[in-house]
Amino acid sequence: NTTNVDDLNEILNNSGVVVFEDDIDNTDSSEPFINIEAGNEVVLNMNGQNITTGSTSDYGVIAREDSEVVINEGIIVSEGGGVAAVNGANVTFNGESLAVNTASTSGRYLFYAEGAGSVITINGGTFSFSSTLNQKRAYVYAGAGTTVYINGGTFGKASTRSGYTAGILGSGTVIITGGTFGFDVTNWVADGYEAVKSGSTWTVSAK
Repeated sequence: NTTNVDDLNEILNNSGVVVFEDDIDNTDSSEPFINIEAGNEVVLNMNGQNITTGSTSDYGVIAREDSEVVINEGIIVSEGGGVAAVNGANVTFNGESLAVNTASTSGRYLFYAEGAGSVITINGGTFSFSSTLNQKRAYVYAGAGTTVYINGGTFGKASTRSGYTAGILGSGTVIITGGTFGFDVTNWVADGYEAVKSGSTWTVSAK
């Protein structure tokens, strides 16, 4: 284990499977905590460890061009954005949680897909951002030509800040087949599924 960003990312970009055995606090760094370079295939088995990371100007985890990244059982708290897939990267998130808690006033997202062909698949977890700061936050941003699949998970309320109240933004494709949401996700529910409102939450399941 290492909290040195350069050492850590050298390990990540030369290994098929990386196992985390301890909590890591990387908030003193101005660099992304996990930076997967182009073309790498990495599985991150985080084993429920607490990863506190990121800077206000960047994302905690970035998968770059054509890389393949699987995140298993990570508890990630980022001071900037959460997880990003850019320029054709493919990221799968299998829990446990992802939170953004920052003093930055810039728009940041828990999951960010940008660049044609980028794909993010969310299979479960608990997702949140600071409700007290209530800044420019959305859970998902899908840029043009990208796809985000949400198959499960628990998502909190959307921001009340102008332009961010939808909870999901961008002109890309978002397809939801499961999960519970603190905002209306009707516009993104897959064919054959429905979002049923109960109180202040919407739950997506097969019809």
